[in-house]
Amino acid sequence: MSQDRHGRGASTDQQHEDNARAAEGRGWTLHTRPYRDDDRSASRYAKRERENFGRLISDLEDGSFGANVLVLWESSRGSRRTGEWVSLIELCEQAGVRIFVTTHDREYNPVNGRDRRSLLEDAVDSEYESSKAAERIQRSVRAAAADGRVHGKNLYGYKRVYDDRTRELVRIEEHPEQAPVVKEAARRVLGGETLYAIAKDFNARSLPPRRPSRSPHRQHLGWTPAAVKQMLTTTAYAGKRQHKGEIVADAQWPALIDPDVWATKLVPLLNDPSRKRTNDWPATHLLTGLAFCAECGASVRVGKQNKGSARRDENGVVLPREHYFSYLCIGVPGKTGFHVAIKEESLDLVVTELLLARLERPDFLATFGQPGDNTDERQALLDEIASHQQYLDEVREQAAARHDVSILFAQEDLIKPKIAEAQRRLERLTVADPLLLALVTSGDVRAAWERLVLAEKRRVIRAAMRPQIKPSQKRGARGIDMDRVVPGWVG
Repeated sequence: MSQDRHGRGASTDQQHEDNARAAEGRGWTLHTRPYRDDDRSASRYAKRERENFGRLISDLEDGSFGANVLVLWESSRGSRRTGEWVSLIELCEQAGVRIFVTTHDREYNPVNGRDRRSLLEDAVDSEYESSKAAERIQRSVRAAAADGRVHGKNLYGYKRVYDDRTRELVRIEEHPEQAPVVKEAARRVLGGETLYAIAKDFNARSLPPRRPSRSPHRQHLGWTPAAVKQMLTTTAYAGKRQHKGEIVADAQWPALIDPDVWATKLVPLLNDPSRKRTNDWPATHLLTGLAFCAECGASVRVGKQNKGSARRDENGVVLPREHYFSYLCIGVPGKTGFHVAIKEESLDLVVTELLLARLERPDFLATFGQPGDNTDERQALLDEIASHQQYLDEVREQAAARHDVSILFAQEDLIKPKIAEAQRRLERLTVADPLLLALVTSGDVRAAWERLVLAEKRRVIRAAMRPQIKPSQKRGARGIDMDRVVPGWVG
């Protein structure tokens, strides 16, 4: 039986009963171990092995078949592959085994030329019918994809509504309990939370996982970071129909995640290689693992450096020496470390100032990213925003001169929505970490930076730059040397 959707094997039971009645009518005794394959296709399009068909072939090859008749419910149950049929017929011929086909009510002798031809003709016909069925299915799948129609099992987050009388699909709508989970996960990732934190919270709230594991050893896992990522990168949640890895149409079901946000922000964020780096939450230093040695390319770690000479108390006891922290090059295979060392507070100050100065530039949103990456369009939006803001400044001066703020209020009601829309379009065109964008558009970059916790600051630095430290060229120099730091801008 090629498909047993309910797992009951009812069709194979019926086939076996037909075989048993045919054998009983001829006085044959059935073997106690039939070769039975439930939910297995016999065609060349099959994706799963027919384990018991393989056992049949092995038994015929090694002489352990133990009978002189092979009973098939119909010839296609032998195989829908001509090559397999030929092998089966030849093995039966060598073993002296005849083939009885129940639906034909006829016994075939593979040694007999006419019987052999009949069996081979059945093989060709079966393979041809299988090919036609596969082509029909493929055409149907392609047509469904082009029309944005559903195909396959119901997707988590949605529910299907069927006609009570005809049982035809009427529509697909949001699932009242599952859809909010998808939306929440997307919102939290865009807000800067880790996949691990989201999965942990979902499990703590006892939310059923999207795809419960079939393995008894993994059923207790519930939500995992990988499961959250897989869910959020699924095209269907953006209301798009995918076929063979390509988006081919708008889907005929509602999007749970805004398509533009999904394509330009969420998926790039989830696939960002930097997310695979070490977890930031245990970090206690701003640039550990984020700054690199300009000599060998190794990342830096924090080490203690002694400060001044040893001191003694009034009783002559040596006091613990004061120390300070420095970023030190750890080296790479083939190159020893310690090419560079710089005070922690100095490097933190330089990198932070370089970063904030870049984020404060009015053209940041137009220039961040790869060259030519919508740069002109983004610059045009920046110019539009600047023009609107200049106009409001002029209106503000006129209102002040006339002592009439109603003029300003009226114009702000007209212009501010245009500024907001241009800003939204600009943010959609700028592929960057959402936390970085939020910082740039906060209105006061430095104040917003101070409100961030350490892990968030590290995330912004990682999204914007790869700072490199050069060896000092000024021996014995004191103070901060800005020239030792190369920003290494990401975009």
